[in-house]
Amino acid sequence: MKVDDYRLLATLSEAKTLRKAAEKLYISQPAVSQRLKSIEDEWGVQIFIRTKKALYTTGVGERIIAHAKKVVDEERLVKDYIAANEGAVEGKISIGVSSLIGYTILPDILAKYLNDFPNVNVKIDVGSTNEIIANQGDYHLSIIRGSRVLNKENELLYSDKHYLVTPKDVELEDLAVIEFQADPDYITHIKNYFEARFNIKYEPQIFVDQITTCRELLRKKVGITVLPELVLDGLDLDNYHIEEVLVGDKPLTRDTFISYDKSVLMLPQVESFINLIKKDSISGEN
Repeated sequence: MKVDDYRLLATLSEAKTLRKAAEKLYISQPAVSQRLKSIEDEWGVQIFIRTKKALYTTGVGERIIAHAKKVVDEERLVKDYIAANEGAVEGKISIGVSSLIGYTILPDILAKYLNDFPNVNVKIDVGSTNEIIANQGDYHLSIIRGSRVLNKENELLYSDKHYLVTPKDVELEDLAVIEFQADPDYITHIKNYFEARFNIKYEPQIFVDQITTCRELLRKKVGITVLPELVLDGLDLDNYHIEEVLVGDKPLTRDTFISYDKSVLMLPQVESFINLIKKDSISGEN
């Protein structure tokens, strides 16, 4: 049934006659009578008993009228809310984020976003870039490293350099080589750099998929590794040798993209998040 049909039932219950109900609804009495018949046919029961003087609600009709009034009241409340909150940013947003971004820049971005838009509910999934791309249909937007998502808008947020990080006061041969999970092309660049730099075969001994684990291993002086610039802010650099990684004569860089379908920009909560993170990435470059 349409909301107008529920409103008709509620009005008939209050007016008690077809004529008065027609006057309140600004439609003809025959039209009211015909619509009431259609509604009763749809429910399969008689809602009102008609007499020349008044309408009397049947027992089952009382239940239907109560339901009708509830629907009408709920509609009015929703319309009042929309009018009072026109232009407000609220609702839900689902974001897929690569693990490095989830650990580094995302917490600050979310703090700013929720401070500006406290009525938005945010769902975050953190994983590898491949996992996020594979599950892209679950998210309003994705923030991924190194790769673009096919058939989506892909905007560059950051392009950060990479550095070889080596603990001080430890002999190089006593350190394990730590490899942080990434795509094959990226790992090949690191392999070539490492072998050219140290003139030994690149043989990682420790493989990690979480940047927090990698950093803790560095703090414990377990090994050496190559880390993106985004991660260095959390390290006490006085305790490490830092060397920029070059591929040929160019710095090894890694791009971070925000990926989304243009249609999600119709959702104010999503558009607001995208605008905020793009603004943050621009200010971070200055």
